[in-house]
Amino acid sequence: MSPRVPSAVRSASGHPATTMTRRGWMAGAAAAGLGALCAPGAVLAAPHPLPSVRDVPRRWRVGYAESMPYGNYAATLAAILGELERMGWTGALTGMPYRPGQTDTAALWSWLAAHAGSPVLDFVADAHATNLTPDGAATLVRRLQDHGDIDLMIVMGTVAGVALASDAHRVPVLAFSCTNPIAAGIVAAEADTGRDHVWAHLDPRRFQRQLSIFHKTFQFRRLGIAHDDSPTGRAIASLPDIEATAERLGFALVRRHVRAPIDHLDQYRYEVELTAAWEALSREADAVYITYGRWPLDRFSSLVRPFLKRRIPTFSQLGPEEVERGALMSIARADMAGIGHFGAATLARVMAGEPLRHLPQVYFDTPSIAWNAATAAAIGYRIPFPALLAADSLHGVL
Repeated sequence: MSPRVPSAVRSASGHPATTMTRRGWMAGAAAAGLGALCAPGAVLAAPHPLPSVRDVPRRWRVGYAESMPYGNYAATLAAILGELERMGWTGALTGMPYRPGQTDTAALWSWLAAHAGSPVLDFVADAHATNLTPDGAATLVRRLQDHGDIDLMIVMGTVAGVALASDAHRVPVLAFSCTNPIAAGIVAAEADTGRDHVWAHLDPRRFQRQLSIFHKTFQFRRLGIAHDDSPTGRAIASLPDIEATAERLGFALVRRHVRAPIDHLDQYRYEVELTAAWEALSREADAVYITYGRWPLDRFSSLVRPFLKRRIPTFSQLGPEEVERGALMSIARADMAGIGHFGAATLARVMAGEPLRHLPQVYFDTPSIAWNAATAAAIGYRIPFPALLAADSLHGVL
């Protein structure tokens, strides 16, 4: 049995037909409105040259908050720190406790507080927050109201971004790794954050690029999605992008709603509901777009089994971390160096006194294509050789 791919795109061998080369694969993406997919790193022009550490008149006390422990959050933070070191805004960070793939930032932050050696930055040891709950966010906002305690917050994730993008305080908030900061209400628009003290990294067409590549590959008519049907849940899934792409490309959405866990005690209920939702989607959809969720990565391989059993192609919104654990494919950043420089430059501009509200927010760079060959074999899909040539990471190969 082959995955549910329309017969119009199958070859005589039963597999989707392709005559593409690596250049053709990328050119096809561009033809689908995805020219940005393969463009070099891009960012709106900044209004002034990048300041140096000598342009900062005082020390800044910095805090950190994240929605939950997540590999992309730790990687983004480490990339920003590495660029700050290169720019001379910290001392040598040799020995910094970070390894690619790790999710923990608490130990990293504690180490920074003791060893960063910055002439202008104090990484405040007790100003690190993870698994941010509503009560925890309220406590943190009250702390930000205490003038002279925290001068700037680095924030990772949509939940944390929504919680701290508040008019209840005036501390600058720089939000990264948020799915759709505009839809979530963290910032107002690409060119104007809407608040003098809030900023967010934006890649406005990221998920449209993902879905266009997925649809170009499988030509599905019914795409399954499961998400929390709350304002924050819809923003985390970037539902406006999904709906806009479905309308533009002409496929239907098969939806299932799963309420996000309140805390770790609610995790079991969440995974039971998620399993039921994914089981239903495996029966009703031609392909499934796995939106961001609150499952631990070590549970993903078990949770994704219904799609392998029924040979349903899957695309991970998160990226290669889930492809490695059983999703069929994804697109993500080739490396973190670009966003590291963009984030560090934004911190530098804020600390040098540039107004935060109109600093550039848009950045994208060349993404990587990831496949799981074992998943492809399990669902009966032969990855076209040119697509393999275009891949930057390949998992599930013995």
